[in-house]
Amino acid sequence: MCSVTVQPKTIDEHRDYLHEVVRLKLFFMHDWLARHPGETPVDVLRKRVDIYRKTDANPGALNPATQEWDSDAWQALERPLLECYARRRDDIAAFEREGFEILRPSLDARCERDFLDDSALRAYQCGSLRFNIYKEPTSRVGFHIANAVCPRSIFDNPHYLPACFLALMEQVEARYGATEISTGTWLNGHQKWLELFPREWRDNMSPPIEDVQWHYGFWGQFISARGTYNRRLGDYLRQNRRLFYYPRSSYVAIAAMRQHLLDRFRQA
Repeated sequence: MCSVTVQPKTIDEHRDYLHEVVRLKLFFMHDWLARHPGETPVDVLRKRVDIYRKTDANPGALNPATQEWDSDAWQALERPLLECYARRRDDIAAFEREGFEILRPSLDARCERDFLDDSALRAYQCGSLRFNIYKEPTSRVGFHIANAVCPRSIFDNPHYLPACFLALMEQVEARYGATEISTGTWLNGHQKWLELFPREWRDNMSPPIEDVQWHYGFWGQFISARGTYNRRLGDYLRQNRRLFYYPRSSYVAIAAMRQHLLDRFRQA
């Protein structure tokens, strides 16, 4: 069977992603404030949506260690954006449209730097999986997920993620004496992801976390395997005023996970 060639995204597609996801986050910000009147616009902008690091006000990498909220570059965006919200408190479409025009020059100024930035993947020790670093031995190790095979999906090759997990578990056992692994992610609502785990993973699952935060645990679902904008899930948020996936946390014994994956390999 011939595999289908998947082309990497272009810089124009990346610019479109930045534009569309920032528009979506402005829509979300306005709607969230309408339903949570006790929160302030500045807190929602800084804590519940991820706009700062996509702008040229971010002097660092894609995942900066700190956010320089008081910098002149960010304040030149934040102040007029908050003023726009105050004017358009009752008009979500106008706020999205006018707020985006405030941000657009800074998004475009950083677009190429954002497009070329591969720094986020450098910390991933096991393909598309990264385990937390601890100073002491620990029985449970947290891990994170990325897409190191972009523009393909991490699910395209049925052996890929199992191999990543087997490598990760071997390393955390040797390094920390770990007996369990855990994570919190929107992928815990995704059927292909859940099939990687034994029943124990579902049994240990937390309820969905709907207290939306700025990070990829919530917002990663709006990025396609190619790194483009996931319009289907973006449209769902606009139509339903809620995310399609909310992150859930779970954990599993390494022994059970290893046995489950090895059984999958044998069946394949």
